[in-house]
Amino acid sequence: MIVALMDAPLWLGMTVFCVGFVGLSCLILLALRRWVARMAHDQSEWDRVLSYAVGAYGVFYGVTLALIAAASYSTYADVDQVALDESSSIAVLYRSAEDFPQPQRAELRDALVTYTRNVIEVDWPQQAQLIEPVSGDADVTAIQRAITGFVPADAREINVQAQTLQSFEAFVGQRRERIEVTDLGLPSILWTVLWVGALLNAILLSLIQVRNLRIHLIMAGLIAVFVALLLYAIAGFDRPYSGPISVTPAYYQSLLDGLFQRVP
Repeated sequence: MIVALMDAPLWLGMTVFCVGFVGLSCLILLALRRWVARMAHDQSEWDRVLSYAVGAYGVFYGVTLALIAAASYSTYADVDQVALDESSSIAVLYRSAEDFPQPQRAELRDALVTYTRNVIEVDWPQQAQLIEPVSGDADVTAIQRAITGFVPADAREINVQAQTLQSFEAFVGQRRERIEVTDLGLPSILWTVLWVGALLNAILLSLIQVRNLRIHLIMAGLIAVFVALLLYAIAGFDRPYSGPISVTPAYYQSLLDGLFQRVP
Protein backbone atom coordinates (compact mmCIF):
# COMPACT_ATOMS: atom_id res chain seq x y z
CA MET A 1 0.00 0.00 0.00
CA ILE A 2 2.71 2.47 1.00
CA VAL A 3 4.84 1.51 -2.02
CA ALA A 4 1.83 2.13 -4.29
CA LEU A 5 1.37 5.58 -2.75
CA MET A 6 5.03 6.39 -3.39
CA ASP A 7 4.57 5.50 -7.07
CA ALA A 8 1.48 7.71 -7.38
CA PRO A 9 1.67 11.41 -8.37
CA LEU A 10 3.02 13.61 -5.59
CA TRP A 11 -0.24 15.44 -4.85
CA LEU A 12 -2.26 12.20 -4.75
CA GLY A 13 0.18 10.07 -2.79
CA MET A 14 0.87 12.77 -0.21
CA THR A 15 -2.82 13.58 0.23
CA VAL A 16 -3.91 9.96 0.66
CA PHE A 17 -1.02 9.24 3.03
CA CYS A 18 -1.75 12.27 5.21
CA VAL A 19 -5.51 11.60 5.30
CA GLY A 20 -4.92 7.96 6.24
CA PHE A 21 -2.38 8.91 8.89
CA VAL A 22 -4.66 11.54 10.42
CA GLY A 23 -7.59 9.14 10.30
CA LEU A 24 -5.63 6.48 12.18
CA SER A 25 -4.53 9.01 14.80
CA CYS A 26 -8.12 10.12 15.34
CA LEU A 27 -9.31 6.52 15.64
CA ILE A 28 -6.69 5.87 18.32
CA LEU A 29 -7.81 9.01 20.14
CA LEU A 30 -11.48 7.98 20.05
CA ALA A 31 -10.66 4.43 21.13
CA LEU A 32 -8.73 5.64 24.21
CA ARG A 33 -10.89 8.61 25.17
CA ARG A 34 -13.31 6.75 27.49
CA TRP A 35 -10.49 4.77 29.09
CA VAL A 36 -8.60 8.01 29.80
CA ALA A 37 -11.71 9.54 31.38
CA ARG A 38 -12.01 6.54 33.71
CA MET A 39 -8.34 6.42 34.65
CA ALA A 40 -7.68 10.13 35.20
CA HIS A 41 -9.35 10.44 38.60
CA ASP A 42 -6.80 12.98 39.76
CA GLN A 43 -6.59 15.19 36.69
CA SER A 44 -3.85 17.43 38.05
CA GLU A 45 -1.53 14.49 38.72
CA TRP A 46 -2.47 12.87 35.40
CA ASP A 47 -1.68 16.05 33.49
CA ARG A 48 1.58 16.59 35.38
CA VAL A 49 2.91 13.09 34.71
CA LEU A 50 1.69 13.12 31.12
CA SER A 51 3.27 16.50 30.42
CA TYR A 52 6.67 15.10 31.43
CA ALA A 53 6.18 12.03 29.25
CA VAL A 54 4.91 13.96 26.21
CA GLY A 55 7.64 16.57 26.53
CA ALA A 56 10.48 14.06 26.83
CA TYR A 57 9.10 11.84 24.09
CA GLY A 58 8.52 14.80 21.80
CA VAL A 59 12.16 15.80 22.08
CA PHE A 60 13.50 12.27 21.48
CA TYR A 61 11.19 11.44 18.58
CA GLY A 62 11.44 14.91 17.08
CA VAL A 63 15.24 14.83 17.05
CA THR A 64 15.24 11.27 15.68
CA LEU A 65 12.79 12.22 12.95
CA ALA A 66 14.80 15.30 12.01
CA LEU A 67 18.11 13.42 11.86
CA ILE A 68 16.69 10.62 9.72
CA ALA A 69 15.01 13.13 7.41
CA ALA A 70 18.32 14.98 7.01
CA ALA A 71 20.16 11.72 6.31
CA SER A 72 17.56 10.69 3.72
CA TYR A 73 17.83 14.01 1.91
CA SER A 74 21.61 13.76 2.03
CA THR A 75 21.38 10.38 0.29
CA TYR A 76 19.05 11.85 -2.32
CA ALA A 77 21.43 14.77 -2.91
CA ASP A 78 24.40 12.40 -3.20
CA VAL A 79 22.62 10.34 -5.86
CA ASP A 80 21.77 13.51 -7.78
CA GLN A 81 25.41 14.62 -7.57
CA VAL A 82 26.62 11.25 -8.87
CA ALA A 83 24.33 11.59 -11.90
CA LEU A 84 25.57 15.14 -12.51
CA ASP A 85 29.21 14.06 -12.25
CA GLU A 86 28.75 11.17 -14.67
CA SER A 87 26.92 13.29 -17.23
CA SER A 88 29.64 15.94 -16.94
CA SER A 89 32.30 13.32 -17.66
CA ILE A 90 30.34 12.20 -20.71
CA ALA A 91 30.33 15.80 -21.94
CA VAL A 92 34.09 16.07 -21.39
CA LEU A 93 34.72 12.86 -23.34
CA TYR A 94 32.47 14.03 -26.15
CA ARG A 95 34.35 17.32 -26.38
CA SER A 96 37.71 15.55 -26.21
CA ALA A 97 36.78 13.49 -29.27
CA GLU A 98 37.21 16.64 -31.37
CA ASP A 99 40.99 16.18 -31.20
CA PHE A 100 40.86 12.51 -32.23
CA PRO A 101 41.65 11.35 -35.76
CA GLN A 102 38.98 9.68 -37.84
CA PRO A 103 37.44 7.13 -37.59
CA GLN A 104 38.05 7.07 -33.80
CA ARG A 105 36.41 10.49 -33.39
CA ALA A 106 33.13 9.30 -34.88
CA GLU A 107 33.34 5.96 -33.06
CA LEU A 108 33.85 7.63 -29.68
CA ARG A 109 31.01 10.10 -30.15
CA ASP A 110 28.64 7.42 -31.44
CA ALA A 111 29.48 5.21 -28.46
CA LEU A 112 28.86 8.10 -26.03
CA VAL A 113 25.49 8.91 -27.64
CA THR A 114 24.47 5.24 -27.50
CA TYR A 115 25.57 4.98 -23.88
CA THR A 116 23.63 8.11 -22.88
CA ARG A 117 20.45 6.85 -24.55
CA ASN A 118 20.91 3.51 -22.81
CA VAL A 119 21.17 5.23 -19.41
CA ILE A 120 17.86 7.03 -20.00
CA GLU A 121 15.89 4.22 -21.65
CA VAL A 122 17.29 1.11 -19.92
CA ASP A 123 19.33 1.89 -16.81
CA TRP A 124 16.94 4.35 -15.17
CA PRO A 125 13.78 2.18 -15.44
CA GLN A 126 15.72 -0.77 -14.03
CA GLN A 127 17.14 1.28 -11.16
CA ALA A 128 13.63 2.52 -10.39
CA GLN A 129 12.81 -1.16 -9.76
CA LEU A 130 15.95 -1.55 -7.60
CA ILE A 131 17.70 -3.60 -10.32
CA GLU A 132 21.37 -2.90 -10.95
CA PRO A 133 21.76 -2.36 -14.72
CA VAL A 134 24.45 -4.20 -16.67
CA SER A 135 23.43 -3.52 -20.28
CA GLY A 136 25.71 -0.48 -20.49
CA ASP A 137 28.88 -2.53 -20.03
CA ALA A 138 29.16 -3.12 -23.77
CA ASP A 139 28.84 0.61 -24.43
CA VAL A 140 31.61 1.36 -21.92
CA THR A 141 33.83 -1.16 -23.68
CA ALA A 142 33.09 0.51 -27.02
CA ILE A 143 34.05 3.90 -25.56
CA GLN A 144 37.32 2.48 -24.24
CA ARG A 145 38.18 0.87 -27.56
CA ALA A 146 37.54 4.12 -29.42
CA ILE A 147 39.93 5.96 -27.08
CA THR A 148 42.70 3.38 -27.29
CA GLY A 149 42.02 2.39 -30.89
CA PHE A 150 44.71 4.48 -32.49
CA VAL A 151 48.46 4.94 -32.12
CA PRO A 152 49.32 8.60 -31.45
CA ALA A 153 51.32 10.10 -34.31
CA ASP A 154 52.88 12.99 -32.40
CA ALA A 155 53.26 14.52 -28.93
CA ARG A 156 49.96 16.37 -29.25
CA GLU A 157 47.99 13.18 -29.89
CA ILE A 158 49.85 11.43 -27.06
CA ASN A 159 48.75 14.18 -24.69
CA VAL A 160 45.17 14.15 -25.99
CA GLN A 161 44.87 10.39 -25.58
CA ALA A 162 46.37 10.45 -22.07
CA GLN A 163 44.00 13.19 -20.89
CA THR A 164 41.02 11.43 -22.44
CA LEU A 165 41.96 8.20 -20.68
CA GLN A 166 42.03 10.08 -17.37
CA SER A 167 38.55 11.42 -18.09
CA PHE A 168 37.44 7.90 -19.02
CA GLU A 169 38.70 6.51 -15.71
CA ALA A 170 36.75 9.17 -13.83
CA PHE A 171 33.67 8.36 -15.92
CA VAL A 172 33.92 4.63 -15.14
CA GLY A 173 34.19 5.36 -11.42
CA GLN A 174 31.15 7.64 -11.51
CA ARG A 175 29.14 5.04 -13.42
CA ARG A 176 30.06 2.48 -10.78
CA GLU A 177 28.90 4.84 -8.04
CA ARG A 178 25.56 5.43 -9.78
CA ILE A 179 24.94 1.72 -10.07
CA GLU A 180 26.06 0.92 -6.52
CA VAL A 181 23.52 3.31 -4.96
CA THR A 182 20.61 1.67 -6.81
CA ASP A 183 19.23 0.00 -3.70
CA LEU A 184 20.67 2.44 -1.18
CA GLY A 185 18.17 3.24 1.57
CA LEU A 186 17.42 3.32 5.26
CA PRO A 187 17.89 0.05 7.16
CA SER A 188 14.66 -1.69 8.15
CA ILE A 189 15.42 -1.11 11.83
CA LEU A 190 15.22 2.66 11.31
CA TRP A 191 11.87 2.31 9.54
CA THR A 192 10.68 0.29 12.53
CA VAL A 193 11.79 3.12 14.82
CA LEU A 194 9.91 5.67 12.70
CA TRP A 195 6.63 3.75 12.50
CA VAL A 196 6.61 2.63 16.13
CA GLY A 197 7.54 6.17 17.13
CA ALA A 198 4.64 7.60 15.13
CA LEU A 199 2.25 5.13 16.78
CA LEU A 200 3.49 5.99 20.27
CA ASN A 201 3.19 9.68 19.45
CA ALA A 202 -0.47 9.22 18.52
CA ILE A 203 -1.11 7.22 21.71
CA LEU A 204 0.51 9.83 23.96
CA LEU A 205 -1.53 12.61 22.37
CA SER A 206 -4.66 10.53 22.92
CA LEU A 207 -3.88 10.24 26.64
CA ILE A 208 -4.19 14.00 27.10
CA GLN A 209 -7.50 14.72 28.80
CA VAL A 210 -9.36 17.37 26.83
CA ARG A 211 -13.04 17.93 27.57
CA ASN A 212 -13.80 19.38 24.15
CA LEU A 213 -13.53 16.47 21.69
CA ARG A 214 -13.36 18.73 18.64
CA ILE A 215 -10.37 20.64 20.00
CA HIS A 216 -8.65 17.38 20.90
CA LEU A 217 -9.18 15.97 17.40
CA ILE A 218 -7.93 19.16 15.75
CA MET A 219 -4.80 19.22 17.92
CA ALA A 220 -4.01 15.56 17.29
CA GLY A 221 -4.81 15.92 13.59
CA LEU A 222 -2.50 18.89 13.05
CA ILE A 223 0.42 17.11 14.70
CA ALA A 224 -0.39 13.95 12.72
CA VAL A 225 -0.31 15.92 9.44
CA PHE A 226 3.17 17.24 10.20
CA VAL A 227 4.50 13.80 11.17
CA ALA A 228 2.88 12.28 8.06
CA LEU A 229 4.50 14.88 5.79
CA LEU A 230 7.91 14.14 7.28
CA LEU A 231 7.45 10.38 6.93
CA TYR A 232 6.28 10.76 3.33
CA ALA A 233 9.28 12.96 2.51
CA ILE A 234 11.67 10.47 4.13
CA ALA A 235 10.10 7.61 2.16
CA GLY A 236 10.43 9.63 -1.05
CA PHE A 237 14.07 10.52 -0.49
CA ASP A 238 14.76 6.92 0.52
CA ARG A 239 13.92 5.76 -3.04
CA PRO A 240 16.06 8.17 -5.09
CA TYR A 241 15.44 6.51 -8.47
CA SER A 242 11.66 6.07 -8.31
CA GLY A 243 8.52 7.83 -7.20
CA PRO A 244 7.52 11.49 -7.52
CA ILE A 245 10.50 12.68 -5.41
CA SER A 246 13.13 10.97 -7.52
CA VAL A 247 16.35 11.86 -9.27
CA THR A 248 15.57 12.00 -12.99
CA PRO A 249 17.86 11.39 -15.98
CA ALA A 250 17.49 15.07 -16.91
CA TYR A 251 21.25 15.63 -16.96
CA TYR A 252 21.64 12.93 -19.60
CA GLN A 253 18.65 14.12 -21.59
CA SER A 254 20.13 17.61 -21.70
CA LEU A 255 23.22 16.11 -23.39
CA LEU A 256 21.08 14.50 -26.08
CA ASP A 257 19.07 17.67 -26.63
CA GLY A 258 21.97 20.10 -26.29
CA LEU A 259 25.64 19.21 -26.70
CA PHE A 260 25.13 16.19 -28.94
CA GLN A 261 22.95 18.25 -31.29
CA ARG A 262 25.21 21.31 -31.38
CA VAL A 263 28.43 19.34 -31.85
CA PRO A 264 27.57 16.43 -34.16
